[in-house]
Amino acid sequence: MSLKTIYKTYATIPIQDIGEVDFSQVGQTNADTVRKNIPSTQFILSWNNEPTFIEDGTIIPDGIYTYEEILTLTREEPWQSNEP
Repeated sequence: MSLKTIYKTYATIPIQDIGEVDFSQVGQTNADTVRKNIPSTQFILSWNNEPTFIEDGTIIPDGIYTYEEILTLTREEPWQSNEP
């Protein structure tokens, strides 16, 4: 049984920036493994050490969150569908 890694920092990123992500610096392995919101306008990245593409401004997150904050965010629209 493997335990899920809980990262220190989470961020919502505009979907158009997905091609700029260096996945070797974050908790996700590629564009197919990121969580996207329902309208596919944002995705979530996680890390323990700030990635260089965030640090240098190549990607500017829409929001930065703790683990608890990202859990709360993803329980709301547009991250959850109200459809059965």
